[in-house]
Amino acid sequence: MSPGDVRPGTAGLILVFKWLMRISLASSLVLSGYGILPRAIEAISIFGFRNDPVQMLLYRLSDFDKAAYEKEIDGALAKDDPELARSLADLARDRGIPIGKDKLQHIAEAEEFSITRTAGQLWTGAVTGEAASPTAFAGALASDLTVIGDVRDLAQQGMLYPDQDNLTVALAATGIVMTAALAVSGGTSVAGKVGISAIKAAKKMGRLSKGLERQLIRLTADAVDSKALRALTRDLGNWNFAAALDSTKRLIKPRVINELTETGDSVRRVFVKQGYRGTLQVLESAETTGDIRQLTRVSERLGGKFRGALLLKRGARLTLDLAEFFISIVLWLVSAGLWLLWAGYVSTRVTWKFGKMVYRIGSHVLSKRDPPFPLQSTVNESI
Repeated sequence: MSPGDVRPGTAGLILVFKWLMRISLASSLVLSGYGILPRAIEAISIFGFRNDPVQMLLYRLSDFDKAAYEKEIDGALAKDDPELARSLADLARDRGIPIGKDKLQHIAEAEEFSITRTAGQLWTGAVTGEAASPTAFAGALASDLTVIGDVRDLAQQGMLYPDQDNLTVALAATGIVMTAALAVSGGTSVAGKVGISAIKAAKKMGRLSKGLERQLIRLTADAVDSKALRALTRDLGNWNFAAALDSTKRLIKPRVINELTETGDSVRRVFVKQGYRGTLQVLESAETTGDIRQLTRVSERLGGKFRGALLLKRGARLTLDLAEFFISIVLWLVSAGLWLLWAGYVSTRVTWKFGKMVYRIGSHVLSKRDPPFPLQSTVNESI
């Protein structure tokens, strides 16, 4: 048999093999599209809200199921934090995840106010300025909203000179300056000072995040005027409060006071919406003052669901950095583009092959069919 000869049945096997390859190619195209296209659509949606902290936070929560929510609710109840448990339940409800009636009943029972326990903790925080619990934090905060708490902290730090804590000095001095500004302007509200006092109380508790505390320490490291601190300590010891106020104004660099005031105002806005527990949670979660400003926006838009969402965030960023942006969006979009090119090529070939097959079948059918009427008139031989 010569090399050019084809064994009987070989042509049929080759045809079958070609069709199997085409079916495999089409199947792989469909399967890969099932994996790539949804992620590409998701990447497009992420691109639309990559700088929106609220949408980014909700996107990051999409993987949590009912079991995860109920586990976190149990944890909040175990820590005597019914507000957080309620926030988680509301968040789950809005995301279409039903929480059992028994669990909701436990939350309602935990929300009943225990006046004895709470009052005792509030008193401890208010008198000592120390905050060992969120409720005591509220007491320390209430005490610190008066100028007395700031004066007490400055006096304590002045006695520690030169080993004073510059961050505490800066926060206390900023609080005094803000209080004096309110007095001069005739204001009676202490709302603007809430944020500064909250930061100071959280620092005493050791509840500032490490990143945020490091940033604030760097900010205030060289901000304290040592001569003004010594003068302030002397004036307070002599009960010369007018001179002490003047020393306080010179104590901290104006740029530091301005930045602390701006950060304190963001914390105050969280406090108005979320209360002292939510404020403490923000200060534990934020790694930078920029994070506080972003979390303030999230708090105002999510309302009661904010604390639950913040808990489930677990340290994830609220916006995409360049590396995450590239991985999450660009790579999936490029993959989708390549898939579409491949799909276009395969579809074109399949359409071409199918068209040729239809044409051949049609030609074969037409060539075998008798004409429906004579193409020429036959001569009537009877004429």
